[in-house]
Amino acid sequence: MWPEDRDLPIEVEAAFGATLTDDPGLWTWTDLSSRLRANAISIRQNIYPTPSTCTVTLHNDDGALTPLHPASPYWPNVDLGTPLRVRLRRAEDAFIRTASNGWGTSDSGQEWTPDSGALSNYAVTGGAGRHTHAATNALRRTVLGVSLLDCEQTVDVAPSALLTGAALVTGLVFRYSNSGLDYYWLRAEFKSGGTGVMLKIARCVGGTFTDIAVLDPLPGVAYAANSYLRVRASVVGTKLALKVWNPAGPEPSGWHLTATDNTITAAGATGAQSWVVPGNTNTLPVYAYHRNYAVRVERFAGFADQWRPTYLPTGVVGDMSSAVEVTCSGVLRRLQQGARDNESPLRRSIRGSKPLAYWPLEDGSTSEQGGAVVTTQPPLKVTGNWSFVDIEDSLWRGTITNRYGTAALLNLQAGGRVSAALSAGTTAATKNAWAVHLVASIDYLYASGDVVVVEVNTPGGTYVKWQWVYRSSGTLKEQLIAYDQAGVATVVAEVLGVNTELHTVDFAVWQDGGTIRAGYWWLDGSYAITGSVPGTLAGITSVTLNATGTTQSTQMPFGHLAIWSATRAPLAGGTDFAKYGAHSRYVYPPLFSYSREAAVDRLARLFAEDSVPVDAPPIPGIAVTGKRMGWQEPGSLIDLVQECIDVEGGVLYERGFGVAYLPRVERYNRPASLTIDLATVRRSEETAAGEVLVPVYDDQLLRNEWKVSRREGSFTIDRDTASQRKGVYSDSVELNILHDVDLADQASWRVHLGSVVDLREDGVPVDLGANPELVDGWLSCRIGSRVVRVNPPAQYRPASLDRVVMGWTETLGPRRWTVRLDPEPATPWDIAVGDGPQRIVPTGATLAASATATATTLSLASVGASGLWTTKASSFPLDLDVNGERVTVSAITGTSSPQTATVAARSVNGVIKAHPAGAPVTVWRPAVIAL
Repeated sequence: MWPEDRDLPIEVEAAFGATLTDDPGLWTWTDLSSRLRANAISIRQNIYPTPSTCTVTLHNDDGALTPLHPASPYWPNVDLGTPLRVRLRRAEDAFIRTASNGWGTSDSGQEWTPDSGALSNYAVTGGAGRHTHAATNALRRTVLGVSLLDCEQTVDVAPSALLTGAALVTGLVFRYSNSGLDYYWLRAEFKSGGTGVMLKIARCVGGTFTDIAVLDPLPGVAYAANSYLRVRASVVGTKLALKVWNPAGPEPSGWHLTATDNTITAAGATGAQSWVVPGNTNTLPVYAYHRNYAVRVERFAGFADQWRPTYLPTGVVGDMSSAVEVTCSGVLRRLQQGARDNESPLRRSIRGSKPLAYWPLEDGSTSEQGGAVVTTQPPLKVTGNWSFVDIEDSLWRGTITNRYGTAALLNLQAGGRVSAALSAGTTAATKNAWAVHLVASIDYLYASGDVVVVEVNTPGGTYVKWQWVYRSSGTLKEQLIAYDQAGVATVVAEVLGVNTELHTVDFAVWQDGGTIRAGYWWLDGSYAITGSVPGTLAGITSVTLNATGTTQSTQMPFGHLAIWSATRAPLAGGTDFAKYGAHSRYVYPPLFSYSREAAVDRLARLFAEDSVPVDAPPIPGIAVTGKRMGWQEPGSLIDLVQECIDVEGGVLYERGFGVAYLPRVERYNRPASLTIDLATVRRSEETAAGEVLVPVYDDQLLRNEWKVSRREGSFTIDRDTASQRKGVYSDSVELNILHDVDLADQASWRVHLGSVVDLREDGVPVDLGANPELVDGWLSCRIGSRVVRVNPPAQYRPASLDRVVMGWTETLGPRRWTVRLDPEPATPWDIAVGDGPQRIVPTGATLAASATATATTLSLASVGASGLWTTKASSFPLDLDVNGERVTVSAITGTSSPQTATVAARSVNGVIKAHPAGAPVTVWRPAVIAL
């Protein structure tokens, strides 16, 4: 086991030629591990907005990794932006041994533990780990001696027979914890009565199974007795993924089955589990075989931003030795490169939905055309008289102010018309379905007649022209009208009444057998208005706004014309409306700038609009408890995301080829992911003795006064007056938060975080080569994880060093693995919970009489501001802080001050001393109210 008898098993892979807009699961990977030089790999993990980085040095004597080298087998894809990942094989086993009553020791040195049924059901034979099923409905499980949070596992699996009556199930377990009652099981089911395979992702919580995702059958994959299929499964953050294929052929791109779940969050063992489903009629025993097992943990994933080849003479004429140093960065580097537009909410959302054609019509006041966001489309041509007009806030129902999510729009009140001929590709793509979106403001009281809001031309179909019309004559209504080749009009759908405010016109038309169907106003998962006509649809060749050149004596703005080949405009909304309840009317339409949107939802949406994967655990009750944002103003992605983080209070960082977010509620009371015993920790020459523990006591993090303002709103100032006796350390922030009433909580929470002053370190070294028992704990650390160092030296204050990881530098080499953590104090994030150990802090409590170092009773004096100490039996034992000594008391008696405390334990924190009368007394773990 590394580091005793092997090099650190590092894998480096590149996805040459990958299309970065595709899902990373679709990329094809090339293993470059054999090219690794002994040079250490350096990885830097940062928090938002600083990108993470990695530097890897690879052999290049054959010139294959020289950029722009046409003889390279990877030509022309040794390029900037190439995805690269660094992974560790934490465990592996080829099962080239013989064992009975268990699976023995893996090739990587960890022990396999049979964990269900008799030991005789487990053996290694014929190059495979075998589970024996002599009866149905009995689990067989072997878990490996590792404990990981995020990892990928692979294994080849085979059944001993074609199954009859019911299936044999086998697969991989993740986060096997809570004495084996909690884990994820990603598995293949060898179905009965044929050769089909079904895939399932399931969780087991408290011993109860729940299927999360199912694929039945797995297309194109069959099984045979004693023939192996390969299973690859991954659990990283909240993302679970599974694929199965015949290893005789190529690995399929993409995962076959994926799911999102955040139920099991503790690190746990990995391993294999099998089961014969009740009803199986095979002659028993049936065997489940497993071979070629491996566990991999990702250390870095990013994109090449620099290839630096070097060439050194070898002494042979015309010959040089070459290596390439590849520097990679996470996705945040690309997102911050260059000067990006400050897009309006509408433009961001529509552009991010990848329409076939999109014209915002937010151009400048002297524009001569409507610029196209999709570069394959021509600009919109404007004819007649037109101008641009600013869009003012509106007052809905006379009480609620809405800010429209757009810049100035094209004003056609003088009868101007806007049109564009679409590309041939768009015409072809929309032949079976198309959706149209635009915003407009039309007031029938001031219009000169009916308004053809948008006209869509589809020659070649049963209907060659479609119009969305506002009828101002007769009954007020909006209509979708189709015209056939003879010019005969058919009303396909209509809405009684008209909307005179700036609003969204959003409808779709699609082919359904011999019928053309249409829908308008998508809400809560369906269209509010539908219609249909017989016929055959055709693709769109051109679109026109205000096709009849109607005039209006008031402003008549148009904008954000977009087209998709879909049965609905794929903008945010749909079933997500429901979770916001009464707020849904404001939150999701981008027309209203997403006011009232939860900060976590906005953050995820913003990244999705730029095609960046986001992993964030769901927040229960977000409609009630989520921190809500104000209007989304035009801005860059980086600034808009920072607004969400400032309001919500979590931490964002890069994970995989996207980002991950740890919400504020997940930061409270986190258990330790890694515990280091300073009394026994070892170091190698990679860690200097003077680096092991170097605390500093300074005011770098001290902020005891905060002014918190709301954008376009009021402000609140909060301060810690006790801390300010040492000086005022003031700070301020402006938040894009929904209401002024939220300011007080935001300010007090910031004062709390900034007033907990502790010894701190500029870095915490972890030497994994010298302390390999810490490897699994470290591999389960993420940004925001808690690291505790216990048993500090006697000269240090009597307390564990409790820290939160806010970044790190990791160095990997054949026999070297060191980490230097960026720590922050963890205790500010310990908050009060029901029946928890935290208690309300009394103000001004003291000892009424002196106490010796061994006294078994204490006399407690209290002041009127806090009242008396509790005497309820259920409140004990209670830990007190008596002048720096931790004392456990079992009871407090007395109905007036002073009261008598009965001591159960003195010097709990190692402090042994006597205390004078008047010494301060408080609770050891003060209750902190969370934001």
